[in-house]
Amino acid sequence: MNPPDKKRLPGSPEEWLSHARSDLKLAKLGKATPDILSQQTCFHAQQAVEKALKAVLFSHRIDFPLTHDIDELIDILDNAGISLPSEFSNAGILTPYAVETRYPGYWGEITDHDVDEAIQLSEKVVTWAKEKVSKHK
Repeated sequence: MNPPDKKRLPGSPEEWLSHARSDLKLAKLGKATPDILSQQTCFHAQQAVEKALKAVLFSHRIDFPLTHDIDELIDILDNAGISLPSEFSNAGILTPYAVETRYPGYWGEITDHDVDEAIQLSEKVVTWAKEKVSKHK
């Protein structure tokens, strides 16, 4: 396997969206499966949002850093004139799920409400990203 070109991330917008949809499905599966930790469910919801936003950036040929910070990605989109619907302008609340929740002892209790909110946000962002990418082909 060859390492990716550090100047440009590999893949296509559609591939990034495919990964986002897969993470969203894993988040939904996590919610429906009692043995899957809420932290891991929210991690996949965060990953779905991150990859969906990166798909939109990629489709517009906008460079972006290797980051898990949702607010940073939203700012890059905003600065490029791509505004997000206000209904998920708070998607940055998912950022801590990218790293901190992946390991025991770094996070307090994640409630059912937190899980529902994470999945709902990720559904909205992935749907929006799919529309943006398909319109920008």
